[in-house]
Amino acid sequence: MSLSNIISLEEDALSFEGKVTSVALTDDGGTITGRGNASVYGLIYVTYNITVNPSSPGRGAMDGRATAIADDGTEATAVLSGVWDRQGHLAKIYCFDDISDGHIHLAVVSIDFKDESLRVDFSRVKR
Repeated sequence: MSLSNIISLEEDALSFEGKVTSVALTDDGGTITGRGNASVYGLIYVTYNITVNPSSPGRGAMDGRATAIADDGTEATAVLSGVWDRQGHLAKIYCFDDISDGHIHLAVVSIDFKDESLRVDFSRVKR
């Protein structure tokens, strides 16, 4: 069975770019926070809680939260869940996002720890 028979995405590819605002490390992972702007949602604040896979350092699980505030003041929130992988100073998070506006997003988060940049490319899941 083809993956396209299991899940399909809307045509529009959406994105936002921002900055990492903090990194707090723990023995088993840590927390990364950031902020950026997306045309579809406005100002977005994100928190990614990562845990390290003890069998495979440099990758693991992620859960997080996001809050967006549009120009008109309306708010949208999201529960984030996925996995992460790091190669050098670059990390990627592959996640599904449960958005309070009723959408489900499939997202790829790209983090560059060297320049503290953050980019999220996402699309809405067709249901």
